Amino acid sequence: MIVETLVLHASDFIEWVDASGVQGGARRPVPAQGLTIRLDNPPADLELIHKTAGTVLWRRIPAELRRVIAGAASPADLAPPVAADEPLYPLAGEVADAAGHFLPRRFSLSAGRRAEHALRLFRSPLGTRFGHAGGLYGRTELEDGTPVPWALLALHVTPPLATPFDFVAQSDAHGEFRLSLARLPALTKDAPATTYPAVLTVRAAASGTDPDALPAARVRGTGSGNAAFKTEITVDIAPGRIATLASPGRNALVLKFS
Repeated sequence: MIVETLVLHASDFIEWVDASGVQGGARRPVPAQGLTIRLDNPPADLELIHKTAGTVLWRRIPAELRRVIAGAASPADLAPPVAADEPLYPLAGEVADAAGHFLPRRFSLSAGRRAEHALRLFRSPLGTRFGHAGGLYGRTELEDGTPVPWALLALHVTPPLATPFDFVAQSDAHGEFRLSLARLPALTKDAPATTYPAVLTVRAAASGTDPDALPAARVRGTGSGNAAFKTEITVDIAPGRIATLASPGRNALVLKFS
């Protein structure tokens, strides 16, 4: 005989997503057990529970999140309470990977409505592996050689005989990055060219590690002075090779904040 049933509902759920490399397709979750989360000013009753699929946010407020049901709980008793009229609460902090395979990042969100929040994590150079499709590596810096950390690089590749592919990578605290081209199709024997055309755009700021809040930066291409810095530059990608991605005539990808 069941005397009573304790019913607990999460405030929210955070899914940590591996957003590196090729974009699209199924989400690639990052196990939360290896992550360290530091919150700025969390509610006093907030507790974080790490699961394989993400992090559960537990709260005791409102009271409907924790209920004691006399006897066995019915399906109606197990249904989460309606959260449409409940006030949201801000949640901000930093997440880091103890193993160093993913870069740390700042994040901020509004919680309290039993919602699922997907937050992107990007692989570090240590955590990035190059396969048969090859990849790109390099570093992001200003024109005077000062490293630009946490820059977000987006590469749009257009193979002539296939649909376009999008790839993303982020530079680390020293401006170094590795971008895997996994899933990029290999050149065929009758390919019309030995490389694929691609367009590179970059988002970066002087400070801050929240990749979702980075503004667009300009990248040094061909030309001189300010005219050399463009919102996007074209590059040639040779699938199956590992190559340096850098501005023309430079040994790094040179950026300028917009």
